[in-house]
Amino acid sequence: MNLSSSAPRPPRTSDGPLRKGLRWLVAHHVFGSVLIVVFATAVIAGQVADRTDFANSELAAGVEERWGAPVVQPAPSLRYVHSGTLFTELKPLAFDRQHVEVLAKMNYRKRGLRYFSGFDFNLGAEYAVVNREGHDIDVAFIFPMEMDKSQVLLSELKFLVDGQEASLDLGESGNRLVWTGRIAKGATARFTIRYRARGLDSFVYKLDPALSARDVRLHFAVEGGDNYDYPAGVLSASSVQQSGDTVSLDWAFQSLESGVNLGVILPSEKTFDSMVSTMARRAWVPFLGLVALLAALGLRHKRHLALHEAYLVAAVYGFFFVLLAYLAAFMNFYVAYAVSAVGLGAAVVAYARWLFPQEKPAVLVGLWGATLLVPTAAVILDGYTGLIYTLELLAALLGLMVLSTRAGVRAFLSDLSQPGQPPRAEPPSVLAPHPEAS
Repeated sequence: MNLSSSAPRPPRTSDGPLRKGLRWLVAHHVFGSVLIVVFATAVIAGQVADRTDFANSELAAGVEERWGAPVVQPAPSLRYVHSGTLFTELKPLAFDRQHVEVLAKMNYRKRGLRYFSGFDFNLGAEYAVVNREGHDIDVAFIFPMEMDKSQVLLSELKFLVDGQEASLDLGESGNRLVWTGRIAKGATARFTIRYRARGLDSFVYKLDPALSARDVRLHFAVEGGDNYDYPAGVLSASSVQQSGDTVSLDWAFQSLESGVNLGVILPSEKTFDSMVSTMARRAWVPFLGLVALLAALGLRHKRHLALHEAYLVAAVYGFFFVLLAYLAAFMNFYVAYAVSAVGLGAAVVAYARWLFPQEKPAVLVGLWGATLLVPTAAVILDGYTGLIYTLELLAALLGLMVLSTRAGVRAFLSDLSQPGQPPRAEPPSVLAPHPEAS
């Protein structure tokens, strides 16, 4: 018996698809590359979130101190007593007309990535009241005004009674303007007040909730934005007109049984801090697409990326979001976006050109655009995000369909589907000598 001979070993079973997939991911350094991108984007997203919280608290408070706060302008009140009596039991008197016009112009205040909706405005209001008491009355016209919060420019404050300038008393607390005078029996008194001020985020005009109101009109026109909104508890405008970056809102009521709130949230710039944070959180998904496309180029040119090469590409991709966040804090966001995308894109394309010298530059530019520019632009164009993602996926599917019809690609995929198979043995040639012939 020949001891050296042994039973043949069973054929080695091929790896399953899961093992093959893991081996492919390791071979192309996918795990480490994605970890680099996730780390970079998570850090910058966290920093932006911290800055956003800071902007909503301490930074917002600092802006309010220097610029002004949300403007809440209560309607004036009118109190009266019979002429010749003491001002001890004042009775409220409703206005017969309240016409208010506010002309505002946006003046955004930028702090880091955050734009605050600062605005300058001119307020002009006309009020009228008829004395129906049957005798003369002494009245007190009280106009509430928080001058520190609204940053009122007192040099432009004007108050007129029946067309004549009148003086105002600031009151004991300094937060209201007071005028006292007499209205004759059956007469109509007209009050006009104008001032210039500035505010932040919103303007609300509050009617007295305890009094009915007649002939109430508020006209609010703002220049420099169009994405207005309404604060909570405020009646929407009766009519709205938009033209370019100007919005005009009008409220008109012939009579109101009780006071209501009228007003608007001023237009705002895009929240660039949240945009950068959203881009960063989503970055790992399109980066996987970049990894897949680079792997496809490696198969085409028979050159896989080395460990350091894959990690360098991942680091530059993740650094885009870091650079964008810091540049946007010191310059216009769109300029910062263009500088970051073009600058780092040129570096990645040049590096990929060195890795795959035979590849067309247009293909490499397309890789950068498809995996970074398009996904980040979809975040900027918030209203079209779903459409942009859908069109990009559709373009990728159509491109794959076209590639699958090419003979070279089909042959390449056929070879990949049979790894480890020996090349087919060609049939012996009729001209070749038979082995036994010798």
